Amino acid sequence: MSVDRPTFSESWYRVSELTTRLHGAVNVQRQHFRGVRWFVLQDPAGVRFFRLSEAAYHFSAMLDGRRTVNQVWQTCMDRFGDAAPTQGEVIQLLCQLHGSNLLQGNLAPDAEALFNRHRKRVWRDVRSAFGNLFFIRIPLWDPDRFLGRWVGAVGHVFSKTGLGVWVAILLVGLWSIAGHVGTLAADAQDVLNPENLPLLYLAILIVKLFHEMGHAFSCKHFGRSTGAGGEVHQMGLTLLFFTPLPFVDASSAWALRDKWHRIIVGASGMLAELAIAALAAILWTRTADGAAVHAIAYNIMLIASVSSLAFNGNPFLRYDAYYILLDLLEIPNLESRSKLYVSYLVKRYVWGLNQAVDPSHTSGERRWLVFYAIASTVVRMFIMGAIALMLMDRYVLIGTLLAAALMVRWGLLPVVHLFRFLTTSPELARHRARAGGTCVAAASLLFVAVGWVQMPDRCRVEGVVEPVDYAVVHMKTTGFVGTVLESGARTGPEGPALVAATSPELEAKRDQLMAENQRLQLSRQAAQTQDAAGAQIMDEKIAALDEQIVRTRRNLDNLALRSPIPGVWVAPDADRLVAMRLDQGQRIGVVVDLDRLHIRAVASQQVASRLIEAARTRVDIRVKNRPDLELTGRIKKIIPAGQEQLPSAALGFAAGGATRIDQEDTTGRQAAEPFFEILVEPNASASVVLRPGQTMALRFETSPKPLLVQGWRTLLQLFQTRSQA
Repeated sequence: MSVDRPTFSESWYRVSELTTRLHGAVNVQRQHFRGVRWFVLQDPAGVRFFRLSEAAYHFSAMLDGRRTVNQVWQTCMDRFGDAAPTQGEVIQLLCQLHGSNLLQGNLAPDAEALFNRHRKRVWRDVRSAFGNLFFIRIPLWDPDRFLGRWVGAVGHVFSKTGLGVWVAILLVGLWSIAGHVGTLAADAQDVLNPENLPLLYLAILIVKLFHEMGHAFSCKHFGRSTGAGGEVHQMGLTLLFFTPLPFVDASSAWALRDKWHRIIVGASGMLAELAIAALAAILWTRTADGAAVHAIAYNIMLIASVSSLAFNGNPFLRYDAYYILLDLLEIPNLESRSKLYVSYLVKRYVWGLNQAVDPSHTSGERRWLVFYAIASTVVRMFIMGAIALMLMDRYVLIGTLLAAALMVRWGLLPVVHLFRFLTTSPELARHRARAGGTCVAAASLLFVAVGWVQMPDRCRVEGVVEPVDYAVVHMKTTGFVGTVLESGARTGPEGPALVAATSPELEAKRDQLMAENQRLQLSRQAAQTQDAAGAQIMDEKIAALDEQIVRTRRNLDNLALRSPIPGVWVAPDADRLVAMRLDQGQRIGVVVDLDRLHIRAVASQQVASRLIEAARTRVDIRVKNRPDLELTGRIKKIIPAGQEQLPSAALGFAAGGATRIDQEDTTGRQAAEPFFEILVEPNASASVVLRPGQTMALRFETSPKPLLVQGWRTLLQLFQTRSQA
């Protein structure tokens, strides 16, 4: 053991004989969360607060400069028994108090060295926090005097009258945009365009300035009204993802005794943003499209509503809703303690460290700690991944760098920290072999599970039901409709006429041609005996006239339309066609063979390539929005040529489908990128009746692959798709 890392016994020996006391300027306030006593230590430099049990509270209170640390600890042992703080907890508490300059007393050289080591560790933590490139705080101004001057006027906002005004503003804002939802969604597509970025950043600055001032004024208001201080001494810039944004340090709100006051302080920023969003919505609806004020109002409305609720309103991120949740649950430091509790579970029950410190106090608190540790990790990874993908759509390099940084942050660094802890931590002096062995076993098991075990490899696409055989019926001759076969009736080439029409014009032309033919026949007979050349001319005229008569009769026969194939006649407007004049080529209806149906599915190029290489012929089919209806089918054909026109608008985004469509296409059938068509033949099923036009969800299965291979393929395809967008 090196000298720089004293043993636990050496550390206790160095602090046990110290005589020290709390700083004279310290203000001690008692608070209660679920029966656990707190005290807030406040000095002129700001606020320091530590969560202490009743025994630890008495230990700190007995540090009067006359009794040694060991004497104080023995007194606590006599009074509280097993509930008294352990020697390790005493050392940690003294280090925290000393590191915050809240202790007075002459320190022995060994103890001074111990505290110096603790100070170095704290400084490393500070540098680590500052070194987080995604979240750096730079204090610039002490706004306490400014807040004190104006809090008397602004404080009226935090009253019942202020709440009523806020609700009224919100309702008017919602009413003003009630009829513009489609325009709002369409304009959101252009938010990240380069020409809009300056306006977007200006909107963020305006909104976040009011947000932070909401925290500051509410903290000052309740601090002054309750006599708890409420001082706000720091305001500056936060470099959030390299973007300068205003911030205010309102941590003195922890000194407020009423938790509802603290909740209002935490929510005041979001309340201010929502009010600004409502006012911006009113301005946006009353300004002309294309004006600068109109664009700024839209950006402010978007940032103050969607952004505020997605980030500040998310309790799994360490923003406003997180601190509100702490007060509602009365579980302080939920995020850090949830990690400590998961670490404790591993140390205690996996690595066998019986001396591991349990940071929880009640069974209900333990459940919350486990839940929050898992949920917060999942939510943060999801949000950051979504941000990276959104940036990658517009700015490939920035999105890729962010994705790489996230992979290092959540993939590589935890492994490095774990390895360092396993190899150097004195806490594992007697359990290092077991800890290392369990970690290696867990890593091996994980590798086998995701990198070796073959798992089903499936992909899902959407398709629309269409008949294999169908015929579109058009008018072959212009005429007036007399009768129309009822839609839904079965028909065929030998069946009844689909449409029976008349054409007086064609009938008159036929009669005229017949009369002319009869006249030419008589003239030909007279010319045969007198003029052979004239008779030959007459024969040619008669032949031409016969062709016109045949053509006219054919057109008249075509007025009675018959089905070219057997099937069901579908004509939704059949009742309205009677007595109408229909032109040649006009569509009337369609004849479909419902006994032979197939599904035309659309698949991206990545999915189609997988299916072409190793797809199984069996397909699982579900009727969309009806998962209880199950049937199967088989792949009939994969059309390799890329297409851009969807078989049905129901497969596009605009109608709730899964295929991206061109925003400029009004029909909703123009795909944003080429796709492949897959023809699937469903198996006959008496329990499921398919109808043309139904949207289906199809699941294809290829040869099994390990999850690691599938995940890597998905990442590559995702990057390729985003980089080409």
